[in-house]
Amino acid sequence: MSEIRKPIIGLVSCKKELAGYQIQALNEFYLQAVKDFGGTPIILPSAIEADELDRVLAVCDGLLFPGSHSNVAPHRYNGAHEEKKKDEGRDELAIQLIRRAIDMNIPCLGICRGFQEMNVALGGSLNPAVHESGFDDHRESESKDFAEKYAAAHPVFVEKGGTFEQWLVSAQWTDTEKFQVNTLHNQGVETLGPTLRVEAKAPDGLIEAFSLPGQKYFVGVQWHPEWAAKQNHFSQILFKEFIMSASQ
Repeated sequence: MSEIRKPIIGLVSCKKELAGYQIQALNEFYLQAVKDFGGTPIILPSAIEADELDRVLAVCDGLLFPGSHSNVAPHRYNGAHEEKKKDEGRDELAIQLIRRAIDMNIPCLGICRGFQEMNVALGGSLNPAVHESGFDDHRESESKDFAEKYAAAHPVFVEKGGTFEQWLVSAQWTDTEKFQVNTLHNQGVETLGPTLRVEAKAPDGLIEAFSLPGQKYFVGVQWHPEWAAKQNHFSQILFKEFIMSASQ
């Protein structure tokens, strides 16, 4: 009896400094979430060259673009502000992977920075400080207790006729109009990429999730579903659908 093949999920890593060394790093929350829902995670560093992407994508059944404390460089979307927390290597790798994955219909999940990368890759722009632009303060708690930092902070309202509503109806949720999410970001969507479809918004109107119609799975969320994913009902749906799409 042959074993069930687990889909290989490539996760983009970030440039960090540790004790004077430049390293590539990735929060294990993302790796664990992929494993918990049946995927095999592999880390994709920014050292990957453009002419190597096709070989990398031939190995990956799905791609996950995680959050980070760095931000997409403003010049990627014609932003006029200065940005100190940049990771240009990650920008280049992620944006190229996103565009090629769409052409190849490879399932993609973007989380926080990854959500923002998806929007930029598809022609959208970002707001560098939503709390200074008429929106609520979506920044993370300064608590060192992860349970408090990643605790539910506000609801998101599900757009009618979208993928999220279909998922919630299929899961027989009592309330298919909203659910609670955490919040750990200061940037957000300014203008949405023209081909993207809004899936959910925060109470202040900020876009919190989108999808790309016509793809097996192309979903971005502004919150962090990887935290305690096995215990959160919507995170379960999000990751199960992702891994299932990558298995096809």
